[in-house]
Amino acid sequence: MTSLSESRPTARIPGPSVARLATYLTALRERAATGVTVISSAELAQASGVNPLILRKDLSYVGGHGVRGVGYQVHKLIATVSMALHSDSAQVVALAGVGSLGRALLAHTGKDPRYTLGALFDDDVDLVGTRLDPDGPIVQPLSAIGGSAADGEPFDIGVIATDDASAQAVCDAFAAAGVQQILNVTTVSLTPQDGQSIRRIDLALELQLLNFAAAAEKVSPL
Repeated sequence: MTSLSESRPTARIPGPSVARLATYLTALRERAATGVTVISSAELAQASGVNPLILRKDLSYVGGHGVRGVGYQVHKLIATVSMALHSDSAQVVALAGVGSLGRALLAHTGKDPRYTLGALFDDDVDLVGTRLDPDGPIVQPLSAIGGSAADGEPFDIGVIATDDASAQAVCDAFAAAGVQQILNVTTVSLTPQDGQSIRRIDLALELQLLNFAAAAEKVSPL
């Protein structure tokens, strides 16, 4: 018998499509929250900032098919994309580095049902032993990094938002604890250990891409 995880097509989806599918999922959930039950490919593409042809191609990877002249059933498409992206259940996240950037990440994900904050780590003596939220985990020192939350639930994702000097050691600590999915929001490139997958968010690069796009818009066509 094929298990649910084995039946999911995620491994066959190109990386750029995975990123866009996550954007579609956010847009779909926002509309579902306002009572929208059907959405056209043009409406979903506009909400996600992509071309409708690209959107339909991306959705074809996960079996998301609409009805011509009608569109997509919002809740059905949410379920389809969620299953393909393995986001139909909450992912347990450990955050290392609770500075301004780490807190910004918490603000974005704190109310998102797709993520559960399992642990916080930092070496700031004023933070260790405290809670950022009355119901949240106690901040622990970086040396305490492990692979599971206080309730024993294993971490699915480790987020590294420490100072650059500590980033690689934290990455290695996560690897030793069995945490293989890493989001790196520091300014340094990290060397993955065996089996680790690291996704880096480079804000300077993103700004450069936006700068290029803005400059291109100012260039008059020949």
